[in-house]
Amino acid sequence: METQTKTVILTRYNEYIDWIRYIIDQVNFIYIYNKGPNNNFFNHFVMTEEQSKKVIIQTLPNIGRIDHTLAYHIMEYWDNLPDVLINLPGSILMCKKKGYYLSAIMRRVENTKTKYNGFYSPRFHRISSKFNYNIDNYQAEGLCNRNDNLFIKSEYTDFQAWKLAIIDNIPMKYVAMRGMFAVCKENIKFIKKEIYENLIQSLSVGDNIENGHFAERIWAHLFRQKVNDQQINVPQSDTPQIAEVS
Repeated sequence: METQTKTVILTRYNEYIDWIRYIIDQVNFIYIYNKGPNNNFFNHFVMTEEQSKKVIIQTLPNIGRIDHTLAYHIMEYWDNLPDVLINLPGSILMCKKKGYYLSAIMRRVENTKTKYNGFYSPRFHRISSKFNYNIDNYQAEGLCNRNDNLFIKSEYTDFQAWKLAIIDNIPMKYVAMRGMFAVCKENIKFIKKEIYENLIQSLSVGDNIENGHFAERIWAHLFRQKVNDQQINVPQSDTPQIAEVS
């Protein structure tokens, strides 16, 4: 089997991320995007010299959480993407199920392109084309990741209005949750750059935002488009349904 380059995109706020020791020897690089108030990444883990060469640390503003990080990285490294990109939150050890999801991703990462049509997520579901969503409030799962930032509602009435405005008008077939998945370069680059730029802009309004919950639910739709052999077009003239802001 041809060797594939594999890169992890890890978004960290205030968690210890010692758990990367379980995957660092299986990938080529780990990009740690720090959106938190400190650099206390590790509690016990000490990298070897060879492992440290694989880790790139960058500080980003605390906006848009994991979804902003992914869109940012894709645009920043558009011409140098790996064969497989693995998207992960820093909060893996705050939920037992996330540990299971990480294990599932790493077991299947070599077959992402051949067996899983270029996109694998352990929380991947087929949905109705009428799928919709909104949320009125949210707190981070881990206590260490909570702050005083108020929840910001979207300027759009719901997920479908947001999707129509900045993504496309193609009916959805799939959704993936938790922001944990592996995706091949070909699936990423099948989507026009403008959509990633739209995502970055939509996710730059704050930290605790409804648009972030919308973005979490769009990745499977985007990264399975190549399977359908249908190029996504950025919406130009559609009039979005915008919620009234009091």
